[in-house]
Amino acid sequence: MSFDSVLSRFADQAPVATMVRAAMANILSPRELDKIFEESRQRQYEDRLLFSSVVGLLTLAVTKTQPSLHAAYQSQREELGVSVAALYDKLSGVELTVTRELVRRTAQRMSAVIDALGETRRPVLQGYSTLYLDGSHLGATEHRLKPTRSVRGGPLPGLGLVVLDGDRRIISDFLPCVDGQAQERSLMLDWIDLLAEDQLWIADRNFCTKQMIFECHRNKASFLLRHHGGLACRAEGPECEIARCATGTVQEQTVSVEGDTLGAVTLRRITIKLDKPTTDGTQEICLLTNLPTEVSASKCADLYHTRWDIEAAFGEIASSLRGEIDTLCYPAAALLGYAIGLVTYNLLAVAQAAMSVVHGRQMVEENVSSYHMANEVATTWTGLEIAIPDSQWQARFAKLDAAQLAHKLLALAHKTQLRRYQKHRRGPKKPTPKRQGTQPHVSTARLLAQQN
Repeated sequence: MSFDSVLSRFADQAPVATMVRAAMANILSPRELDKIFEESRQRQYEDRLLFSSVVGLLTLAVTKTQPSLHAAYQSQREELGVSVAALYDKLSGVELTVTRELVRRTAQRMSAVIDALGETRRPVLQGYSTLYLDGSHLGATEHRLKPTRSVRGGPLPGLGLVVLDGDRRIISDFLPCVDGQAQERSLMLDWIDLLAEDQLWIADRNFCTKQMIFECHRNKASFLLRHHGGLACRAEGPECEIARCATGTVQEQTVSVEGDTLGAVTLRRITIKLDKPTTDGTQEICLLTNLPTEVSASKCADLYHTRWDIEAAFGEIASSLRGEIDTLCYPAAALLGYAIGLVTYNLLAVAQAAMSVVHGRQMVEENVSSYHMANEVATTWTGLEIAIPDSQWQARFAKLDAAQLAHKLLALAHKTQLRRYQKHRRGPKKPTPKRQGTQPHVSTARLLAQQN
């Protein structure tokens, strides 16, 4: 049976998995991955086990195609030709520069594909490239390493700053750190290199520091931050009630922040008096921004609400993928696994962008579940690999440019049926009733009989 006929059968039954596999053959081709490793490594060398092979194994675990990294290794043991100890040695030595470049450079290529798709999506704020910044702390791993076996606390393998491109809805950068107890602010020196004119950075109050404010001012970048109580501001005018936003009334005031060595910077402080308190009882939210007054206070309030896009991305990575593998105990290995989770999230975002061109952005955003998309990838992947060897995927898709790949993805997206990936929104949670009785176990059948 020819390649085209086999591919057509998979495209009819599992179009999302086929799109992701085609995009991976192009964006994450072994040639590209090994190039990223060679150009960004500092000390580690390639040896017998290629970086592309390591990424391929971790991808099987991250997409839940295999239940663990060891199971993924077992499935390809003969092809790899190395011991499992060599695999874990390679993982434990992957440098952070390689991990970051894996996310950054693949995101650049996927951004080009999304742009080539021609999706008519309005920017978050006209005239600006909107970027969301947040920290992601990896959960505790198992106590497998000797120094952690006698420690009661959970071993934290690391954290990182994650940047979400708000206009394309993909993770554009990842700044990893091996110290799981470090403050997110300690990574801001690397973040400064990302600043550019016509950017809008949206972040929570943990990033509301003089360093961020003055670095943005120096690089002519804009920001919208939730005001941290520890940052002193001097009022430069009265607080005036402006308008309403979706969640409450909005007030605005001109304030200034004094620099340690530089002069003061004049900002706008926007206060949102919430109609309904948050779950922790907060009744008002204060924002600081250097956006011009042409961007109204109510618009700023609505813009800050879109910061939940990055929280939603973290939630999808946690529920749809296995970005945090608790058996990867060495920090470098755990961070690489999480980075591959970010890359896989981006691959699904590319497939979703292609579906949006075919079915409409609003229809896809409101009805398509990334969990069901990821589940199709996990359940179909082994069959795809058996029916179509990797060499054929590479021959067909690896050398396509962004426009050519976008054309192929659109053809596959026309085969998608949205009801197969339908979201199922649950209603509000009901309060748990007070439980009665002293028996450790009860018969369900007897309880049902008593009810009837």
